Parts: sequence; structure tokens; C-alpha cells
Amino acid sequence: MLHARRMSLAALAAGFVFSLAMVSMARPPDSVPSIDVVRSRLSLTPEQEEKLVPVFQERLDQLQELRSRLEQAPSRQEKRNLLREGKQQADRFNSKVESVLDVRQKQEWHELRNETREKVKERIEEKRDSGS
Repeated sequence: MLHARRMSLAALAAGFVFSLAMVSMARPPDSVPSIDVVRSRLSLTPEQEEKLVPVFQERLDQLQELRSRLEQAPSRQEKRNLLREGKQQADRFNSKVESVLDVRQKQEWHELRNETREKVKERIEEKRDSGS
């Protein structure tokens, strides 16, 4: 029980660190695939695109606001709270996107999200390795 709790806390901490790194990057909006990429990769219909454009814009706005709030956060606890809020926002964003997609598109969306996460991880590592 104690081991499981420690593992959960370690996973949560790792997620927070990764989220903080993602949000604090110089260009946070690119942690979300652009609507142009989504349109192309998922072969969106005009109706789907019409529904998703405002969802993506809202998410980009949220990321920019979150980054600003994180930079101004006075304590680690406040940063953790903001990251938790950001995770909830990301979950809502993904749910909204998936609600518009068909089964095939959802599979492609998951692949695209995984690719985007990998690119973000690579940029974080490059930035860390370069000492920036």
C-alpha cells in the first residue's frame, strides 16, 4: 500500500515537472497540434472544422494564460495548483475534440497527440542540454 502510494506520488510529481516544462517553454501553443495539421491528418469535414476551430483557439488562449500565471506564481504550491488546473483544462479540451471525431479520427488524434508530446519532450531535452 505504501509502495503504491509512493509510486503514485512519484508519477504525479513527474507529470507536474513535465507539465511545468511544457508550459514554460518559449512557444507554449505548439504543444497543441495546429488546426491545420489536425484538418489534414484527420481529414476533417467542414462541419467538424467549424466546431473545432474555436475549441483550439480557446486551448491556445488557456495555455498562454497558464504560462503567464505560472511565471507569476509566488510558490511551488501555487504552481502545482496551476498545473493541476492546466491538466483539467487539457482533459476537457481532449474530450471536446474527441466528441466531434469519428472512430477512425479518434485513433489518428491519439497518434497525433503522442507525436506532439514526443516533440515537446525532445525540445525540452534539447533546451536542457544546451543550458538554456
